[in-house]
Amino acid sequence: MSTTKQEYSRLGNEDLDEEIARSIPKRKRFSPLRVFLYVGGVIFLILASTSALTFLPPKKALRNGRWDPQILIPSIPSSTVAFHMADKWVRYDDEGNEAWDHMIPVKFGLVAVEEPSHYDLQTGHIDPATDGSEAWFGLSVFHQLHCLRALRDLVREQKIGVPSRHWGGPDHLEHCLNMIRQGIMCSADTTLEWPLYVKEGFGSDGPITGEGITHECKNWDSVVNFAETNGEPLNSTVKRIPL
Repeated sequence: MSTTKQEYSRLGNEDLDEEIARSIPKRKRFSPLRVFLYVGGVIFLILASTSALTFLPPKKALRNGRWDPQILIPSIPSSTVAFHMADKWVRYDDEGNEAWDHMIPVKFGLVAVEEPSHYDLQTGHIDPATDGSEAWFGLSVFHQLHCLRALRDLVREQKIGVPSRHWGGPDHLEHCLNMIRQGIMCSADTTLEWPLYVKEGFGSDGPITGEGITHECKNWDSVVNFAETNGEPLNSTVKRIPL
């Protein structure tokens, strides 16, 4: 049995250098495009995470295990308003009546809330067309204006003899006085007021009427816009509110 001896040729120096060079991994070249894509990806992830956090309810959103209903109300901007004793608001003619009757822009001053059981609310006026998935709730500012209208009706009756409309039970006016009292105290407008005019002589200042004095107020147009978006228009013929 014969064996064949396999012969190997020795590598020369040049061949050895090439073999070593192939065995060493090549260092990747610096690529500005790759760096740009990497940095851009990191920035995108940071922005995406920040944006996602903005859609989460605020820390105080949970109340009694359910959402605080005030998160339904958008942030109302402030605006400066000068108070004036506008003539139509102190008259008892048709123009004055219309002005007072249209202060509240939606029926009954109510707005619709979808899935009210998700919020820390007691039962609202259930919309019969939605099987309980939507209910109607009042905005306090409209409740207070409603009460002010009821008191104006009573004053009008005393002034010009027009019978006051029926606003509720026998204690409704007392309820309204108390509602307005608490609403004013809650808002607690601390704007400084000065006399409308000053007569000659020390201590003979005129009365403080509030005329022309500027106040920092919630923007009324924004309040109305929210109500009209979520309420039922005054001229609507569709009966959605079970009242």
